[in-house]
Amino acid sequence: MSSKAWKRQPEKRPAQIMEAAIRVFSEKGFRAATMDEVADAAGITKGTIYLYFESKTELFVEAVRAQLQEVLDLLPSIQYEPGADPEKLTKELGVKFLDVLMSEKVAQVIPLIIAEFKNIPVLKQIYFSEILSKSDFQVANLIEMGKALGLVRDVEPMIATRLLLGSFFLFALTQEVLGAKEVTPMNPGDIAATIATVCFRGLMKTEALP
Repeated sequence: MSSKAWKRQPEKRPAQIMEAAIRVFSEKGFRAATMDEVADAAGITKGTIYLYFESKTELFVEAVRAQLQEVLDLLPSIQYEPGADPEKLTKELGVKFLDVLMSEKVAQVIPLIIAEFKNIPVLKQIYFSEILSKSDFQVANLIEMGKALGLVRDVEPMIATRLLLGSFFLFALTQEVLGAKEVTPMNPGDIAATIATVCFRGLMKTEALP
């Protein structure tokens, strides 16, 4: 990217730097990557990075946060209408959820978070305050509604939520990050349908089953 292009769009510099940083960190690992390499990937001087980010760690944290927020913005909002089938709704939302989780961007950022989660404490804060609140609690509320309607067994909503979302995340991790799709390619629709069926046929009261 030329310096002229950067001068024309200075307001986009932080986002461009973070995008380049994610690419470099994904290829090299956070510890091994250098700010010089990030600067080269962004087409700028290293000094320019420090106009926006005080350190490599701050750049890493903000790049991960921006990437996660972009992903979270794509996740569907869970809205339960009276009379809706929780299992069918989960299948429909599951496909959208997997489309996001199994995207290239998520495949880049997940290994970075896992590798540095214990080393950079603020990542835990981001997980608690920015991820759990937008995923776990929405699904837990859906299960609570199902219980109130007499469709779902008397289970602990948050445990059931972690079971459900964990299944989706595990497939995204194994398929996209660990490369299992090269051995056993799977369709997001089939994955979502199977997870929802297994979970809800175990959760639904016998008399509520068709």
